[in-house]
Amino acid sequence: MLTIGVVGSQQFIAEISKYYGHYPTYKLISYTYTSPRELNTLIERAVKECNFLLFSGIIPYHYAKKQLDQYPIGSSYLSFNENMVALSLLAIHYHHSFKLSEMSIDLPRKRFLEGVLNEAGITEDADYVKEYPWIYDFQEERQLSIEDFVEFHSVLYEQKKTAFALTSIHAVYDKLQAKGIPSMFMVQSVPTLMEGLEKATTLAKLNQSKNSQVAAVCFNSNRNDQLEHFAKALQAKVTPSDSGLQMVLSNRGVLQTLILNQKLADLLNDTTNDFEKTAVGIGYGYTVKEAETHAITAFDFAEKNRSKLDLAVYLLDEEKKLTGPLFQNEEQYSLKNEDPVVKKLSAELKMSSKNISRFINFLQVNDFRPFSSQELADYFSISRRSAERMIKKLLDQQSLQVAGEEQPYDQGRPRSLYQAGSMLKGLSENKNGS
Repeated sequence: MLTIGVVGSQQFIAEISKYYGHYPTYKLISYTYTSPRELNTLIERAVKECNFLLFSGIIPYHYAKKQLDQYPIGSSYLSFNENMVALSLLAIHYHHSFKLSEMSIDLPRKRFLEGVLNEAGITEDADYVKEYPWIYDFQEERQLSIEDFVEFHSVLYEQKKTAFALTSIHAVYDKLQAKGIPSMFMVQSVPTLMEGLEKATTLAKLNQSKNSQVAAVCFNSNRNDQLEHFAKALQAKVTPSDSGLQMVLSNRGVLQTLILNQKLADLLNDTTNDFEKTAVGIGYGYTVKEAETHAITAFDFAEKNRSKLDLAVYLLDEEKKLTGPLFQNEEQYSLKNEDPVVKKLSAELKMSSKNISRFINFLQVNDFRPFSSQELADYFSISRRSAERMIKKLLDQQSLQVAGEEQPYDQGRPRSLYQAGSMLKGLSENKNGS
């Protein structure tokens, strides 16, 4: 049974845990924090107990991202969307009758609010809005200051410029409540919570499939003591291959952990310290034969570059993507001939072949079920508008077709659903067969 850790504030966990029972084939564990700064300790526990992590939103995910990169564990977060803003404004209007000009609002991007107002035909402006769009740039080393947002809302309220605060940050809501400032945390609807859980279960299965792949390692040493030393460190075994090379067989999860924690280079150096120049090939595959074949191909590339490096390590994965030399200025190449239809579609749609391939993967993950623009946006980690533009291109080329509409739990406007046309289904079948 796969274990999914759900990470969030006490308020979030109280809401989402109501729906754990919808997924009886998964074990769901809650990890509660009062401030994102507490995440380090929680993550240390969670990565040992879970196969996948679902975060309540972009903020805790941002705080945890650097730490998560050290482990071969999959993760996702609930996306912020216009529906949350619309439901929150409706609740405030209905229960408190405040105008936009009487509220202070914080949210990841101001355009979420502007989009709701434009679509609803509301001409009133929100005067006091604080956004934090940089949170989506995971390359940026920057921490979100809870105190800055608490001060933003508090000062406006104390100066009687506002009468109510709407926040997208649980820790800010807790502090505003403690100060006695009328406030509300943005509404997370049932569909949003359910979609988050559905996405987590789907991605958890994919992640397990990858981590359980066979990993084969071969290098230019025939000394059994060295091979056994290396295999023991990986809790693996040494086996001869048809090529005549000795292979160490493990699994992808173990190798990925060593690579991410920068321990594989030290281990290889210790194992091969009698050699001036060392070539190492690593292969991933769904079967032992596939992993061994990929390891030998990677080894051939390493051999060609051994004269230039003390330790030449190349890795070839199940998609025939070659990465190397590892631990150096590594680059990635594709050794798989790209489908000419993908190239043709890429040119017609003015989309990269990579995005076409990712889109096909998205269809496969969803078993070709009808999907919404929000589901596509979540998969690509892009805005819903960007997803809608992608869908429009595919509709114009008749690669997609409209499958109907979905009423999201009787709340909000019906959402259009789309499904793949015959060309994309054919591409998927070719891809699986390659």
